[in-house]
Amino acid sequence: MPIAMRDRRTPHPALPPLDGLDVRIETRAHVMARLQNRSEAEMSRRLAEGHRAYVASREGRPAAWGWVATRNAYIGELERTVVVPTAERYLWNFVTQATHRGLGIYPRLLDAIVGAERSEAERFWIVYAPENHASGAGIRKAGFTDIAALSFDRSGRPAVADIARGGASLAARFLDVPAVDEVLAQCWRCAKHAAPMSSPCAEGPCSCDYQRAEVRCAS
Repeated sequence: MPIAMRDRRTPHPALPPLDGLDVRIETRAHVMARLQNRSEAEMSRRLAEGHRAYVASREGRPAAWGWVATRNAYIGELERTVVVPTAERYLWNFVTQATHRGLGIYPRLLDAIVGAERSEAERFWIVYAPENHASGAGIRKAGFTDIAALSFDRSGRPAVADIARGGASLAARFLDVPAVDEVLAQCWRCAKHAAPMSSPCAEGPCSCDYQRAEVRCAS
């Protein structure tokens, strides 16, 4: 899974304004509960734990939203909570409404979040599923760079390897996992259900869908 990073010194991406788009921080738990179809108690807990919600509205209607972890972040793939350093942020749980996709709202939302948080934070992190090409493209348009890959090493431990030189060291410090030089299992999901380097996806492409529960290895 690619790990992307942007720091506050990254040049502002060339994203022309999108008519009618407005990005604001949302502090009301009941609003986020309605948007995400989750309980108000869960949204209140997120806010109390230092997570900040941002909502992008177009012509007054919510079009996309996401969360920024400022203290701790639960990384589902690692099944653990990592401590977010004071001067860093972890971006997570982004959703774009189906009727607003394809308009470039996602990268503009990410860029607006960096702009709002950069007075307090120097570095911003986001992890995305490798087969989600639209998400990856939006993240890169927002000025983020893929710097490391997250998966399993030969012993089955979560680990990170370089995509960009030195990227694994930075990501390892943030996620508190080892940085390795060896080849990682290409598919996180398959590696969780088989010995990482014996999985059919270890040596070739994978057809797994990270949004679904089933595992479909390419043989």
